[in-house]
Amino acid sequence: TPLPESPRFHLVRGRDSEAKKTLEYLSKISGHPISFDTIHLVYDKRIQNYLKQVKDFMKYRSMLKRSLLCMVGWFLVALITYAYTFGWSKIGTDLYTSYMFAALGGGLGYILSILVCRVLGRKRATLFFFGSVAVMNLIAMLDVQISDTWTLEHVASLLGNVGILGAFAMLYLYTGELAPTSHRGMVMCISSSCARVGSFIGPYVSLLYGVTDRKIPLALFVGLSICAFVAILFLPDTTGVGIPE
Repeated sequence: TPLPESPRFHLVRGRDSEAKKTLEYLSKISGHPISFDTIHLVYDKRIQNYLKQVKDFMKYRSMLKRSLLCMVGWFLVALITYAYTFGWSKIGTDLYTSYMFAALGGGLGYILSILVCRVLGRKRATLFFFGSVAVMNLIAMLDVQISDTWTLEHVASLLGNVGILGAFAMLYLYTGELAPTSHRGMVMCISSSCARVGSFIGPYVSLLYGVTDRKIPLALFVGLSICAFVAILFLPDTTGVGIPE
């Protein structure tokens, strides 16, 4: 199979033979085939349950700190993303043009996340994207009419959309490398749940355009981006570092 199950998954469940098949497959695709017929796999049996994992957060405070900061980052990045998604009708004059460029910007954001990550690494790339969102929203506050249908706010918001989607992609990768293997699933689930809460609130933030001055929601985006930037500052960089077990 192209994507075999993790050997650790099989070992935890006592499936030694399946774990050996997976390891043999991985050795073949790496160019160094090894037979595991005469090899005895040794591992510590662990009971994987949610209650034990929750207790581990209190035992290992560094993991708790990282998880909480990731939760904050996921909440804020989803809030800003969905505020943009539901706010183009208020930012731009042409709804269809705005959503078309926003969709193109989304693809560009994901492509840029790959390139920027290779140059700057995980942490600095994430900081770069959150910082760019803050800067673009600051620029969007300026009252500049570029043409009959385009304003500086519209252009800066589209660039901010590229930045926030790049930050979303980076945060997804970054969180998976920060969490230890034994607790990665739980950390990702909790972080994703925080993102869902942020995505619920985001569309309501975009409604501020209709009831108050346009600079207020833009200033809110700046503040939220800076909060996410600060949260990421307290996380260690995972570039070139082994994934914690």
